Amino acid sequence: MISPKYLIYHDLIGFRVQAKLKSKPSHSKFMDAGVVIDDTQNMLILEKNNEIKKYIKKDYIFRFTVDDGMLEVNGSKIVGIPENRLRSLKKKKWSRY
Repeated sequence: MISPKYLIYHDLIGFRVQAKLKSKPSHSKFMDAGVVIDDTQNMLILEKNNEIKKYIKKDYIFRFTVDDGMLEVNGSKIVGIPENRLRSLKKKKWSRY
Protein backbone atom coordinates (compact mmCIF):
# COMPACT_ATOMS: atom_id res chain seq x y z
CA MET A 1 0.00 0.00 0.00
CA ILE A 2 1.32 3.44 -0.95
CA SER A 3 0.87 6.38 1.37
CA PRO A 4 -0.70 9.32 -0.50
CA LYS A 5 2.02 11.52 0.97
CA TYR A 6 4.68 9.58 -0.97
CA LEU A 7 2.87 8.95 -4.28
CA ILE A 8 4.81 11.69 -6.10
CA TYR A 9 8.06 9.89 -5.21
CA HIS A 10 6.77 6.46 -6.28
CA ASP A 11 7.07 4.71 -9.64
CA LEU A 12 3.85 5.72 -11.44
CA ILE A 13 3.78 2.93 -14.04
CA GLY A 14 0.68 0.78 -13.71
CA PHE A 15 -1.61 3.33 -12.05
CA ARG A 16 -4.99 4.15 -13.58
CA VAL A 17 -5.20 7.90 -14.21
CA GLN A 18 -7.74 10.60 -14.90
CA ALA A 19 -6.54 13.96 -16.26
CA LYS A 20 -7.81 17.54 -16.45
CA LEU A 21 -6.24 20.55 -18.17
CA LYS A 22 -4.93 23.22 -15.78
CA SER A 23 -5.43 26.07 -18.24
CA LYS A 24 -9.23 25.70 -18.21
CA PRO A 25 -10.12 24.44 -14.72
CA SER A 26 -13.73 25.64 -14.75
CA HIS A 27 -14.53 24.32 -18.23
CA SER A 28 -12.80 20.98 -18.22
CA LYS A 29 -13.73 17.86 -16.30
CA PHE A 30 -11.56 14.93 -15.33
CA MET A 31 -11.46 12.41 -18.19
CA ASP A 32 -10.39 8.80 -17.94
CA ALA A 33 -6.93 8.89 -19.48
CA GLY A 34 -5.94 5.26 -19.05
CA VAL A 35 -3.07 3.35 -17.43
CA VAL A 36 0.45 4.73 -17.13
CA ILE A 37 2.82 2.71 -19.34
CA ASP A 38 5.81 5.08 -19.21
CA ASP A 39 6.95 7.99 -17.09
CA THR A 40 9.50 10.37 -18.63
CA GLN A 41 10.89 13.63 -17.32
CA ASN A 42 8.13 15.83 -18.73
CA MET A 43 5.44 13.41 -19.91
CA LEU A 44 3.17 10.63 -18.75
CA ILE A 45 2.50 8.11 -21.50
CA LEU A 46 -0.84 6.40 -21.04
CA GLU A 47 -2.67 3.57 -22.77
CA LYS A 48 -6.44 3.28 -23.09
CA ASN A 49 -8.24 0.89 -25.44
CA ASN A 50 -4.95 0.05 -27.22
CA GLU A 51 -4.37 3.75 -27.97
CA ILE A 52 -1.30 5.50 -26.61
CA LYS A 53 -1.58 9.13 -25.55
CA LYS A 54 1.07 11.48 -24.19
CA TYR A 55 0.30 14.07 -21.53
CA ILE A 56 2.66 16.91 -20.63
CA LYS A 57 2.88 16.78 -16.84
CA LYS A 58 3.00 20.53 -16.15
CA ASP A 59 -0.20 21.18 -18.17
CA TYR A 60 -2.48 18.74 -16.32
CA ILE A 61 -3.90 17.83 -12.95
CA PHE A 62 -3.92 14.05 -12.51
CA ARG A 63 -6.07 11.77 -10.37
CA PHE A 64 -4.40 8.48 -9.56
CA THR A 65 -6.48 5.50 -8.47
CA VAL A 66 -4.91 4.00 -5.34
CA ASP A 67 -6.09 1.30 -2.92
CA ASP A 68 -8.07 3.69 -0.72
CA GLY A 69 -9.64 5.76 -3.49
CA MET A 70 -8.27 8.56 -5.63
CA LEU A 71 -5.44 11.00 -5.14
CA GLU A 72 -5.27 14.31 -7.02
CA VAL A 73 -1.80 15.56 -7.95
CA ASN A 74 -0.73 18.75 -9.68
CA GLY A 75 1.34 17.66 -12.67
CA SER A 76 4.12 20.12 -11.90
CA LYS A 77 4.80 18.19 -8.66
CA ILE A 78 5.79 15.08 -10.64
CA VAL A 79 7.93 16.79 -13.30
CA GLY A 80 11.39 15.26 -13.36
CA ILE A 81 13.13 11.98 -13.95
CA PRO A 82 11.46 9.29 -11.80
CA GLU A 83 14.78 8.17 -10.30
CA ASN A 84 15.58 11.73 -9.23
CA ARG A 85 12.19 12.12 -7.53
CA LEU A 86 13.08 9.12 -5.36
CA ARG A 87 16.52 10.57 -4.58
CA SER A 88 14.97 13.84 -3.45
CA LEU A 89 12.79 11.92 -0.97
CA LYS A 90 15.87 10.24 0.51
CA LYS A 91 17.63 13.60 0.82
CA LYS A 92 14.63 15.06 2.65
CA LYS A 93 14.62 12.19 5.15
CA TRP A 94 18.37 12.46 5.76
CA SER A 95 18.36 16.25 6.14
CA ARG A 96 16.13 16.07 9.23
CA TYR A 97 18.99 15.02 11.49
